Amino acid sequence: MKKFLLIFFLISSFFRCLATGRDSTHEKKIQVKLVPVVSYAPETGFLAGIGSLLTFQLCPKDSVTRHSLVEAFVAYTQNLQDYIYVPYLLYTKNNNYYFEGELDYYNYSYYYWGIGTNRVPGELYAIHFPRLSLNAYRKVLPHFYVGVNYYYENDNITQTADSGALRTGEIPGSKGSINSGAGIGLLYDTRDSIYFPRKGWYIRVLSFVNSPSFGSTYSFNKIQADVSWYKRLSGRMVLATNEHTQITWGNVPFTQLALVGGSRQMRGYYTGYYRDDDLTLLQTEVRFHLKGRVSLVAFGSAALMGNTHVFPEYPVPICAEGVGVRYNYNVKRHINVRGDIGYGSSIEYYLTVMEAF
Repeated sequence: MKKFLLIFFLISSFFRCLATGRDSTHEKKIQVKLVPVVSYAPETGFLAGIGSLLTFQLCPKDSVTRHSLVEAFVAYTQNLQDYIYVPYLLYTKNNNYYFEGELDYYNYSYYYWGIGTNRVPGELYAIHFPRLSLNAYRKVLPHFYVGVNYYYENDNITQTADSGALRTGEIPGSKGSINSGAGIGLLYDTRDSIYFPRKGWYIRVLSFVNSPSFGSTYSFNKIQADVSWYKRLSGRMVLATNEHTQITWGNVPFTQLALVGGSRQMRGYYTGYYRDDDLTLLQTEVRFHLKGRVSLVAFGSAALMGNTHVFPEYPVPICAEGVGVRYNYNVKRHINVRGDIGYGSSIEYYLTVMEAF
């Protein structure tokens, strides 16, 4: 854990050194905010950590260029697990180039409930993995980008349940896997803000080819698509809708299948409570500004899962709903700290930064 804290504080110190610079109007070119992270899950116990948010503009004299964002989070759990998570969004002058991705390292535990309709009792497994995601886009038309993607994840399964389904080694990826894939991406973005959109569209399609040529243990393909739409209903209320689809085929490791659950989609289900080759889901939120920096949110979602043989699989559909509260931590950029309670297969709690979509 000490090495993670050292990395985090080095990154935060670097952020703060950058933030001391000022432009001719005496406004900070770079803003740095610290955010506490607290949560609880049965497989980890209590989780506590801290995050640092760096916002800046690569071309500060250009009012068109969007502000970039780099985050750094480090956390430690009651069950002696830890992770470091560094996502980023970068926009060059006039938004001509757009870069996004993340650099992570997880030493964690998750539950596995089987694939598709082949359900098994939830079994705990331990895994540690570095993950690297690199996406680079070039604007070719107004609001439309074309780019390339690369993804790397080295999954090391260090512990499985006695007599569990993963212990047999018959499930692809249950003995660990290197997942390395590249592909192309398409992006259309008319949002008025990347942190808290009130209007516009965000459409992104990604493709990945994983093969031994890229260093991957298994050969498989993946396509992901996200379509989000935002509309201001009144001065205080915003409607946000997101459709997410993932299609995989080939010899897919169980860690790379489409998953239901988590803090960004189908809140109310544990991450991976359902998993299979194909997933499509629709989620919507009504975001209501209450007073000052505080807002309230109500959300709901529905999903269909399956594969080339059976689609959709039971249950049909998978549904979840919930409520949340937002605190506008960075007023200038409207970056929210997000607290949600979701109900699907169980009641799940989430505390994180920025909107789910």
